[in-house]
Amino acid sequence: MQNKKDINMGNHDKYHTASVDYRVKVDLDFFKNVVFTHLYSAAHAEPEELHFQGGVITAITGYTEWVSQVSPVLSIGWDWELRYENANCQYVKIGPVFSNIAFHMDENLQNEIDEEEYVQRQLDNKIAEIDWNEKIFQSITQ
Repeated sequence: MQNKKDINMGNHDKYHTASVDYRVKVDLDFFKNVVFTHLYSAAHAEPEELHFQGGVITAITGYTEWVSQVSPVLSIGWDWELRYENANCQYVKIGPVFSNIAFHMDENLQNEIDEEEYVQRQLDNKIAEIDWNEKIFQSITQ
């Protein structure tokens, strides 16, 4: 098992290092075990031009950022929208995930699929494991 405190300590090979494009390349197995902690969430400000209009349809949107406790720090963030669905208000992820994470992929896999699509799918899977709705609610209502 890799040292989760510092993924560069004692492992200076190509598998857990920051690259020139500032992305941190990690193995998928390592990533699946990384725990992310809520860093910050906020609602987007409503456009000024809507402040003086009444009866305008609007959406409450915002963003959230989560970080790992490993070094170099892994970061994931995404935009959300507050929606009323099925008699409940809930935060729904919208758009792609923003992250500094890249995955090591074997050459066969690289030739078969788009790397960014693969990264987004793995990040979406990780987000699905996080209980993020409550953290966002707490963050924006304090």
